[in-house]
Amino acid sequence: MCILLLGLITSCLSGPLNDGYPPSPAFLQPTENKRFVEIVTIQNLLQAPGQYHQKRIRVRGTVTRLELHLDDSKHFINFVFSLKTKTDRVLVFGRHDRTQGDIQMTTGRTVEVEGIFWKEREANGHKLLNNVEARRVRFYPSLTPDQAGGRSALLPS
Repeated sequence: MCILLLGLITSCLSGPLNDGYPPSPAFLQPTENKRFVEIVTIQNLLQAPGQYHQKRIRVRGTVTRLELHLDDSKHFINFVFSLKTKTDRVLVFGRHDRTQGDIQMTTGRTVEVEGIFWKEREANGHKLLNNVEARRVRFYPSLTPDQAGGRSALLPS
């Protein structure tokens, strides 16, 4: 059932996700401070999903159930995975431009995801709850030597 659901999500990444609307309408609509990103935990998202609905968030966790699919143009990788802490998880999906370098996700690794949180959305006629449309996924802590030593105090580990 979970694999079927993940397959449904990845199949719709190249097209509209919400009844003909392009992905991330929150990015396209004017806001007072488009650069503001709320730093949250997965537990915060699940306890008060309405508070974060369609807002830019940054969250950390471990990648599980990773699926990668190359699109027809071969320039983009559509991805879906579960972002997990010890007891909580959210679904993350997005698209990676291969011309921008390697994709930074591997099953079992800790990552930091920045994107739009959706309390509820529809994809291919299926209702999806508590998911993140990723705009950026990075290993945490960074694998770049000049950034690896300094752990950020943005979120508790």
